[in-house]
Amino acid sequence: METTPTAEVLAGACHCGRVRVTMPASSAGVVVCHCADCQKLHGNSFALFAAERSAVRWEGEEHIRWYRSSPANERGFCGHCGSRLAKRPVEGTRVMVSAGLFDSALPRTAMKNLWVEQKPAWVEAPRTGPMTPDEFVALALAEPIGTESAGYGYALRASSGNKNPPGVIALTWIAGKDAAERDRIRAHARQNVQDFLAEPGFISIVTGFVGLRGFTVTAWQDEASMKRALAKHHAAAMRELFAEDFVASVWTSVWTPSRINRLWVRCTSCGALEDVGDDHRRCGRCEAPLPERPAFW
Repeated sequence: METTPTAEVLAGACHCGRVRVTMPASSAGVVVCHCADCQKLHGNSFALFAAERSAVRWEGEEHIRWYRSSPANERGFCGHCGSRLAKRPVEGTRVMVSAGLFDSALPRTAMKNLWVEQKPAWVEAPRTGPMTPDEFVALALAEPIGTESAGYGYALRASSGNKNPPGVIALTWIAGKDAAERDRIRAHARQNVQDFLAEPGFISIVTGFVGLRGFTVTAWQDEASMKRALAKHHAAAMRELFAEDFVASVWTSVWTPSRINRLWVRCTSCGALEDVGDDHRRCGRCEAPLPERPAFW
């Protein structure tokens, strides 16, 4: 049976061939889960690709049996040969498809090991393997980790090189209803960042996602700079927000600093921590050249 992937699609099958699957080649993976459930159900760790359920196509679904492996998840297997096929949350839009269904010559390496604290003593696995930025973002969106009081996702920073202290800080969070809306929000954010970088008064932005909740912190020289940048694509995004059934909730705000503290840089020669708020370039203790002063944000 043919299970060779193309440039656009991963194609695989169970051991007996009654169940076949195709999914986008861009799906996040290979991720290796070492949790206790995977150890019991797979006889070892579970290597997977993660994608939206709507992007995964199954043939022979009448042969798939689903087992509720935990209150939050169920796992599928072939009712004839027993091949482990996938894991999916009971409430959610993602599915984790077994990497073992695909050709062993996949041009991938393991990009992340999960739940290594539950692995058997005879297994050696680093917590994280080499990942490109795109792979890291895809993984963070595919498998968000969190507790009742904390959530983990991904973040990025884009800086204009403007080293002036910020006159205003804008804080924003926005929550999508589902993964499709999250991707739509991210598309708007990418265009917004391009507009921000073209504004001379823009300093930098930190932005990211935890689950379905996105956030941004932007620093500007003054409010006029911020308003000029927000009048571009951001204005179109806001019209879309209020004219359509788009996003579950959102909050925006603008803050002015009550105090700008000193900016410190460590001298590489004598170890002194030097106040470089005025951008002087020599250490006050030993007169050695100081590292370049970083931006305030």
